[in-house]
Amino acid sequence: MKILIIPDSYKGSLSSKQVGEIIKHSLEEDNQNLEISALPFSDGGEGFGDCICEICKGNRLYTNCHNIFGERIKAPIITFGDTAVIETASASGLLKRKNVMKASSYGTGELIKFAVSQGFSDIVLGLGGSGCCDGGAGALAALGADFYDESYKRISTPRGMDLNYIFGFSVRNIVKPIHFTYGTDVENEYYGKNGAAYVFAPQKGANDAQVKELDEGLKRLNAFFKNDISDIKGSGAAGGICGGLYSVYGGNIKSGFDILSEYSQLESKIMESDLIITGEGKTDAQTLMGKLPYKISGLAAKYGKKCVVISGEIEDVTLGDKMISLIDENTPAEYAVENAEKVLFEKAKFILK
Repeated sequence: MKILIIPDSYKGSLSSKQVGEIIKHSLEEDNQNLEISALPFSDGGEGFGDCICEICKGNRLYTNCHNIFGERIKAPIITFGDTAVIETASASGLLKRKNVMKASSYGTGELIKFAVSQGFSDIVLGLGGSGCCDGGAGALAALGADFYDESYKRISTPRGMDLNYIFGFSVRNIVKPIHFTYGTDVENEYYGKNGAAYVFAPQKGANDAQVKELDEGLKRLNAFFKNDISDIKGSGAAGGICGGLYSVYGGNIKSGFDILSEYSQLESKIMESDLIITGEGKTDAQTLMGKLPYKISGLAAKYGKKCVVISGEIEDVTLGDKMISLIDENTPAEYAVENAEKVLFEKAKFILK
């Protein structure tokens, strides 16, 4: 039997690569005649860069940059061929301390600028897990765009709280050329009820008044852009980083899943397999909106392959041919999280039973 394991990460516990290897070793322990391969995967969110690095045999280059609160950190870009891959969460990721009004995407722009300085003008940007909602203003500023307040004083590092105080914008000195492919796991617009502020800012620490202020700021920022991005699907990804960069540079906004599928030749691998195994940290109603296990099970069905979903937790969802949850009546959530590797190894034994 030929088995292909294509999991997402178990957020906060195990990376996609770790999940795949644990399941593989568990199955191999009792079945020596199986042909098993594990493919780390992501839908554009957490671990997107790591998955591309693994699939494309990339290299990591580290540089100094700033996190969302302006603190100096080191973060990587991933390179292969003529392409650099940047995960926005590396520099602009959500931190335990949440203050989205004071958060900036400046560090993401620094990573992009570093990649260009190393000779990479083709950039794949993984959008997901950001802790900011500045519409990409910070990233654009790092790339050389100029923002001005009402006194025509330059705003050097725009934050969410600065958006409503922007009175001027120039891209005269911006870094060029850059050819972007944006990998996202959402289709939210730049602003509005389905936009970056209303949908994502609350989980980044914003209260109702701040959500409204941020949404108005994004609408204001869009008015300065040469290209109106208000109706562009996915422009609200990563607190609007996608939309801000797209407004200046253009590019291709694609599903992160589709990007990885192309690089890995996923459909061909599924066609060649007998059993597909996938999973994630929590499988619930949101999974059916297009998350990785939903897409993998759909491809398995398309090619007539059996599919097993093994996730940290499963909540009122039916997917694939068999579902296994690490958390059940005999395994409390706290124990499963603290012993994720052990529990996954044990539960994986039930995949072929």
